[in-house]
Amino acid sequence: MYCTPKIHKTGNPLRPIVVYTGSIGYRTSRALADILAPLVGKSDHYLNNSKYLAKEMISVMVEEDEMFISHDVVLLFTNTPIHLALQVIREWLEGDTELHTRTRLTVEDIIDLLKFIVTTAYFSFRGVIYQQMFGATMGSPVSPLLANLFMEWLEEQAIATTPVECKLSGMWMMFWN
Repeated sequence: MYCTPKIHKTGNPLRPIVVYTGSIGYRTSRALADILAPLVGKSDHYLNNSKYLAKEMISVMVEEDEMFISHDVVLLFTNTPIHLALQVIREWLEGDTELHTRTRLTVEDIIDLLKFIVTTAYFSFRGVIYQQMFGATMGSPVSPLLANLFMEWLEEQAIATTPVECKLSGMWMMFWN
């Protein structure tokens, strides 16, 4: 495990990252990441990167009767609920008509492998071996996909259940689509 400073945060707290390359689960995690990658970005509200968002935000004007709201997920990887993320991924895999072109594994095989990879994350720090108990491990190739797929689903649920008076305006709907 090593840490990188969060230079955008006050006091520059450290972000722990497990050195996953060369671990027993690395190749399986890498293969699962390749299988899951085409599922990311399929939601209506997906943004490719922050550079794209910044470019688009230059032209955004918030009207007097509108409100601009931004949400930040604290500790995204470690706060991703694994059991729910696996349910979401199972549903998306079951609806993926191109899955057979990427792998010969069944949806059940993929979920079993994912469950094993994300629930058996061990690392050593100062000579002591630890097991990660919550969320996805930073450093595993499959973790960003697991977190992103869960967040895309969560965002869709939040937008779908938003009260009418709080719905996105027409301009925002066009922006996000």
